[in-house]
Amino acid sequence: MAGTVIALLGATTAGTYYLYRQELSKNEQLEKQMEELGEREKRSVIVQRISTQMEEIAREQKEISDEQRREAEQQTIVANEMRHRAEIERQNAQEAEQTAQASERKAVEASKVAEHQRVLAEQRQQQAEYSRSVADTLSYLALARSLGAQAVTQQNTGNKDLASLLAYASYVFTNRYGGDVYHPSIYEALSLTSKSSKKWTVGKGAIMKMVWLPNSSTSFMTVSTYGELLSHEIKGGQLYSTTLLKDNAYDFRDLYISPEGKYYAISHTGHLVVGHNTTKTVKQIPGAVRPFRLFYIGNNRLIVTAEQSIHVVDLQTLEIIDQKTLPFRTMIAGEENNDIILFDQNGKMHYYSKQLKEIKTTDTPDRKTVDSYTYNQAYRLSAYGMHDGEIYFINSEGSIRRLVGHQSKVSRVRFEGNRLFSTSYDGTVLFWNVNSEKMEPMSVVKSDKWVVSITFDNTRNYIWTGDQNGNLMETLISVPLMARQIKGSLKRNFTPEEWAYYIGNNIPYEPFK
Repeated sequence: MAGTVIALLGATTAGTYYLYRQELSKNEQLEKQMEELGEREKRSVIVQRISTQMEEIAREQKEISDEQRREAEQQTIVANEMRHRAEIERQNAQEAEQTAQASERKAVEASKVAEHQRVLAEQRQQQAEYSRSVADTLSYLALARSLGAQAVTQQNTGNKDLASLLAYASYVFTNRYGGDVYHPSIYEALSLTSKSSKKWTVGKGAIMKMVWLPNSSTSFMTVSTYGELLSHEIKGGQLYSTTLLKDNAYDFRDLYISPEGKYYAISHTGHLVVGHNTTKTVKQIPGAVRPFRLFYIGNNRLIVTAEQSIHVVDLQTLEIIDQKTLPFRTMIAGEENNDIILFDQNGKMHYYSKQLKEIKTTDTPDRKTVDSYTYNQAYRLSAYGMHDGEIYFINSEGSIRRLVGHQSKVSRVRFEGNRLFSTSYDGTVLFWNVNSEKMEPMSVVKSDKWVVSITFDNTRNYIWTGDQNGNLMETLISVPLMARQIKGSLKRNFTPEEWAYYIGNNIPYEPFK
């Protein structure tokens, strides 16, 4: 029993202890829970305080945010007002700029108008000055031509001193005012009063050709129809002649001198005379009937033209290396560019190359008989001297002008630059200014003999002419040299009365001597 009681007591004690332990555990848990609750409460209080503080902070931030928003709104309002004002100012500035640009355009336009008016005023002034200058120029040129005409009259009446004064005054006014000093009235007055011609008789036959020696201004050679081959030299204004050959069995028509000074003279008899220094050789041209012209074609070759044939001669061997028989009778021959032109008796002109190949045949001007021909390659001018005394001049554009001045056959026509000279059996040498609208003849030489040949010296200031009776004439053709000679020979100046009568008191007096 006791054991049971003890057992029960033990069990009860154990149960009680177990319960105690459970209660204790529960108490501990409750204490822990209380502590946790206390902690939680504390944390809750803290959280609440923090929350309250956060709310305070949030409220303060909201207030700050609201304040900032209000400030931002205010700033937006201010910014909008400023932007509006800026837009207004921009528009005002734009309008001001447009106004300024418009004002600038108006100013530029006004400036242009003013400049245009100034230019117009200057142009009108220049036109007025030019018109006045033209009027003065024309007045002086008209005066100069009148003085030239009066110089000719005074020269012909024997009043040579006054004629020289008038001729020189005509040159001075023409040259000063840019006129043409080769105008007929000026040129003739100067030519007459300058006493610019010299004449020498050197042989018996008609002088058919004159050729200057290469690189010489004082020596030349001539050939004549009387078989005369002469060498000439000018010394101190005088002509000294030397006979190289004189044989009337020959009838010389043309002469060529090589750059080495070797001469070749063709005779109408068919003989070619070749010489250098004192040696001479005579070569018969087989089949050449009445040859009359020589053309040097280079490569030591010479073309001989005869009435009905053409021959090529080698100048080293003097042998005939080519020839061609012609189906027509040749009257004269000329040269144009690289072609030889043969003129027949029927008003035809036949072009041949220098290889003797026929190129073309065409009519002469008006199909007339041509007695002389010349061509200027530099200016592309050509002139035909006719049997009836007329001349046909063709300019570079192909325009044909008929020139009337000679009374009989035109024996030679020659260009010197763009000036044309012609000789005739009427004894005259005429000068034609091809630049004039009206090509009037000016007399350069007057003779009672047929003038049959013409050439220019190497200075191109003088022409030399040969006539039918073996006379040579040297004539000055340079207007500046004529004027210089006249000025050097003047014996006095115009008297006041002469100046008033011939020139006029409205032009200031000036001495010319």
